[in-house]
Amino acid sequence: MFITVNMSRKPVRKIPDSLELIERILQRTTLTTQRVGHNNVDDVGGKVYHDFLDFTRKEREDSVNSAVRETQEAAERRLKKCLHDAYKKAEADKQQALKEARLEAKQTAARVAEARDQLEAERIEKLTWAFKIEKEEALQKQWEECERIKKKAVEDAIAATTKRLRKEFALEKELAIAKALSVAREKFKKRLEEAIKTTKEECERKAAEEAARVAKLHREEVLRLEHIIEDLQRQIRDEIEAREMVQNDFKAIQQDYRRFLDYTDGKYHSDYLMRLRKHGMRYDIFWDRRSSEDVDIFPLPTFLHNYTRQGKVRADDPSAKVNRFVALHST
Repeated sequence: MFITVNMSRKPVRKIPDSLELIERILQRTTLTTQRVGHNNVDDVGGKVYHDFLDFTRKEREDSVNSAVRETQEAAERRLKKCLHDAYKKAEADKQQALKEARLEAKQTAARVAEARDQLEAERIEKLTWAFKIEKEEALQKQWEECERIKKKAVEDAIAATTKRLRKEFALEKELAIAKALSVAREKFKKRLEEAIKTTKEECERKAAEEAARVAKLHREEVLRLEHIIEDLQRQIRDEIEAREMVQNDFKAIQQDYRRFLDYTDGKYHSDYLMRLRKHGMRYDIFWDRRSSEDVDIFPLPTFLHNYTRQGKVRADDPSAKVNRFVALHST
């Protein structure tokens, strides 16, 4: 007959406190180890916690195995009732132990978490301070770099803007100069056209005035020359008439003188006694007296102007006495 025995898994050995275990571990370590553990409390606590769990599990398993062996050995010596009571008691103890273990684990976890939080806060504070200093240094360097970049960007922007403005100013200047030149050319062209038109009108006006003046002078000169020509023609007619009168008078004198010689002396003919001369001119050695009747007499100008159109001789004419003598003897 086999008897089934429910053995309790409650460890026989007392479970040590985890906080006490951590304190004992930290007290037994060196200062360097403590500092390292303090600085890395999270890792160390976690590792210790897991090691503690492994240790308790292993120790619990060992205790259970030992209790099983002991129980198996005692089961042979104890009765069924004792085993049953032991089972009940072991079960109750197990539940109580589990409850206590859970509570202790929670308390340990809370203490570890509190210590971890404190250490983490200290570490975070130190890291925050170091990060703040590093951040300030980085910000200062970044600020200086930004200032340098901003300064360079401003200088580049100023240079580019200055260059662009110079180009735009040069372009605007060239456009303004071209526009001004175009306007000046248009104005000059307009002024030139107006000046040409004004000059042309002035020249035409002056030319018309000059032409009118020249035409007037020409008319006046023509009238003056016509008057002179009329005077000269009148003088020529007077001179021709005077010449004819002188020739007639001279021929009449010659005839009178021939008759005088013929009448006074009949021995000689008058043709051999007369020497005909051109009146007012020197004696011509080539003069043929046989054609003396046809000889034209050309009086000198100083003598011709003394005759008038009526054939009368002025009082200052030196031939007036001769004419009076001829007229006296002709009667």
